[in-house]
Amino acid sequence: MKNYVMLALVGGLGAWFLFGSGGSSGSARMSKVLDRSSMALATFQKHLETQKVAKVTDTQLKQLADFMRKAVNQQPAVYASPVGVNLLKDATFEGFNDPNRNNLKESSEKRLFKLEVDFDNKRLIASNNSGSSMGMGLAAGFLGGMLMSRLMGNQRAAGIRPGHFNKRNVSSRSSYARSRARSGGRFGGK
Repeated sequence: MKNYVMLALVGGLGAWFLFGSGGSSGSARMSKVLDRSSMALATFQKHLETQKVAKVTDTQLKQLADFMRKAVNQQPAVYASPVGVNLLKDATFEGFNDPNRNNLKESSEKRLFKLEVDFDNKRLIASNNSGSSMGMGLAAGFLGGMLMSRLMGNQRAAGIRPGHFNKRNVSSRSSYARSRARSGGRFGGK
């Protein structure tokens, strides 16, 4: 069954990128991080439902981080080097430069992005190192699943309270693309 889910994920990602949107390289990278992560979350949640999982465990959360890592590393590449992805205790996904592909963040490997689920505003937020953030909406039904409930529980346990993301300045894809084009910058500026 695991192979079936991975095949569905890879196939869906391939179709998305054949027909996906373009944009400047900076916005395309942020968009790809959001798109691939959103698809990985949805695919993994469906996998849990198919397996009739009653409660999401720490082991399954590690599997989710692996799904995210594989999704972000699909071709075309989001970054010039391989990307590792860890799920932090506060339910933030951390993407980092991982040239040795061991998926362990070492001191020489810098954070490339972080991905957060904003449950109150029903959105997924990707932020780069320069502090720029881009968001995309999540379907209300998607937020009701057991996976999302577990992630929200982890956020609350880490001290992230309702309304935490309300004042976060998040750019839409189009405004983020315009600002990157004006600056002449790639992901993170000149």
